[in-house]
Amino acid sequence: QRKNSWQDGVLGTNCAIPPNSNFTYKFQPKDQIGTYTYFPSTLMHKAAGGFGGFNVYARPRIPVPYPLPTGDFTLLVGDWYKASHKELQQTLDSGKTLPFPDAILINGQTKSSFSGDQGKTYMLRISNVGLSTS
Repeated sequence: QRKNSWQDGVLGTNCAIPPNSNFTYKFQPKDQIGTYTYFPSTLMHKAAGGFGGFNVYARPRIPVPYPLPTGDFTLLVGDWYKASHKELQQTLDSGKTLPFPDAILINGQTKSSFSGDQGKTYMLRISNVGLSTS
């Protein structure tokens, strides 16, 4: 992160966020165009749905080396287990590895649909937010 890497979010780099409170990250992505994913790095908060994505778009005066797409889709692809995140934590605490997921979710949904027109260009921004599958 430009000018404030202390907000990396990894345990110990900044104070913990107490329960029932919040913390606002302030950062300058200046020209770091792209797709970014955020998620907690402790316990099973990620398995409980604590993740998301955001996009940094180019400023109009900064040219990108490709034509502008007709559509822009952000896809957060994650694991889905029949077991709860607490049961998954017990599996890990017992020294075992997680089983293969029962399914995957796209943007937290079991059914996702994206459509486009033939001959058009679409930007797909794909992030793996799964626990064990890449």
